Amino acid sequence: MKNVLFCAAVAALMASCTARTKNLEAGDDMPAFNVTDTTTSRDLLGKPSLIVFFATWCPGCQSELPHVQALYEKYGKSGKMAIIGFAREQISADVDSLWQQQSFTFPAYPDPQREVYALFAEQTIPRCYLFDASAKLVYKSEGYSPEQADELLKAVEQVASL
Repeated sequence: MKNVLFCAAVAALMASCTARTKNLEAGDDMPAFNVTDTTTSRDLLGKPSLIVFFATWCPGCQSELPHVQALYEKYGKSGKMAIIGFAREQISADVDSLWQQQSFTFPAYPDPQREVYALFAEQTIPRCYLFDASAKLVYKSEGYSPEQADELLKAVEQVASL
């Protein structure tokens, strides 16, 4: 009987976690999230936003993050757009170490329990989500290739010029 109750509880927990997961598509609204008391999805409204999910151990992520940093240098520092990263299943020390090693300056936060990631997708990193100023998804990418980096740059340039 205890095994049956345990299995039922685990199934209910898994269902609740799965229910909040969404694979976003073009035109979808940005999911609401809180990173810290001072950083929320509401803070991104009114300007284009690039949200990047990565892991410090991921080779594709390590190839993509310098491109994200270049976008931050061009658009993020000036305030033309918000650029924010989330380290899936990572802690602050992991993020801090990579940021120091690579001299990245765009904001990135640990997402050790996939709480933010689960609002966007179920699996696969790196992932980029580009939202327009009205918080509608206009571009997304999964994985990394040089061609995808070029597509992301073009999409950012188009959205940032509006």
